[in-house]
Amino acid sequence: MAPLSPLIAWFALVLARVGTGVAVMPLFAGRNAPRRVRAGLALALAVFWFSALDRGPDPAMLQRLRDSWLVAGLAVLREMSLGAVIGFAFNLFLVPARVAGEFLTQEMGLALAATFGPTNDRAAGPITLIFETMSGLLFLGLDLHHVFLATLHATFRRYPVGGAPGVIPTAQLLDAATAAQELGILAAGPLAVVLFLVIVGLALMTRTAPQLNVYAIGFGLQAAAGVVGTLVLLPEILDALTRSFGRVSEYVLRLF
Repeated sequence: MAPLSPLIAWFALVLARVGTGVAVMPLFAGRNAPRRVRAGLALALAVFWFSALDRGPDPAMLQRLRDSWLVAGLAVLREMSLGAVIGFAFNLFLVPARVAGEFLTQEMGLALAATFGPTNDRAAGPITLIFETMSGLLFLGLDLHHVFLATLHATFRRYPVGGAPGVIPTAQLLDAATAAQELGILAAGPLAVVLFLVIVGLALMTRTAPQLNVYAIGFGLQAAAGVVGTLVLLPEILDALTRSFGRVSEYVLRLF
C-alpha cells in the first residue's frame, strides 16, 4: 500500500488546478457565488479526477516534492497557472455581452446607475447586467459548463500533473480576448445604430428649432429608445451572443 504523504501531495496538485479553474470560471467567480459552493465544487471535482485519472503519480516526482519545498511550491504554482488559464479562457464567453452592455449603457446615459451583477464582481450598468444575465443563461442552456469540464479533463492528459512547467499560450489568449471584444461590439451594432439615429434626430431638431431645448428631453428619449430597441432587437442580440459563443469556442479548442 502506498504511503499517505505522496497521495496527499498528488491530491494537492490536482486540487490546485481544479480549484483555481473553478475560482476563475464565469458564473462562479462573482461575489454572488457562495464560497462554500465554490469550495465544495472544487473539492468534489478534485476527488473525481484524483480517482479517475488513468496515469498515476510518478514516484520520482513525488519524491522530489517531499525532498524540496521549492520544487513543491513550483509544482503547485504550475497547476494553479493551468487552472487560471482555463478559467480565463472560459471567462471570454461572457466578454462579448459585457462589452456590448457597457457600450450601450454609455450611449444611453445610464452609466451612473451601476450595480453588482450575478456574473461579475464589479459594478456595471443596467444594460450590462441584462446582457450578462442572458449570456450566463445561454452559457448554461447550451451546456458549455460541460465543455468546461471536458476541457479541464483534457488538460490532465495533455499536461500531466506534476509535469514540466511548459509555456502559457499568451499570444493565443490575447488573440482570443481581442476577438471576444470585437464580437461584443458587433452584438451591440443594431441597437447602437438605433441610438445613433436618435442622436442625429435630436441634433437636427436642435438645429431647426433651438427654442425647443431638445437636450432637456434628450436623456429620457435616448433611454426610452434604448429600452424599446432592446426589446425589439432582442432576437438579433441573442443570436449574436450565441454566434459569439461559437467563435470563442474555436479559440478555446485551439488553446487546449
